[in-house]
Amino acid sequence: MQRKKYTKEFKEQVIKEAMETGNDSAVARRYDSNSNMVARRVRDCWLPYWSSM
Repeated sequence: MQRKKYTKEFKEQVIKEAMETGNDSAVARRYDSNSNMVARRVRDCWLPYWSSM
């Protein structure tokens, strides 16, 4: 079984929606993805910001 490959634009859209709604699970269901992966993408997106503080 091959891993799914998502475009950068798709990932950015998922991150944006997850941050706006605050509900990773709902966003994951909407895009047929795993909620842990959505949460990880959001966390990884904020990591550079938080580590610079």
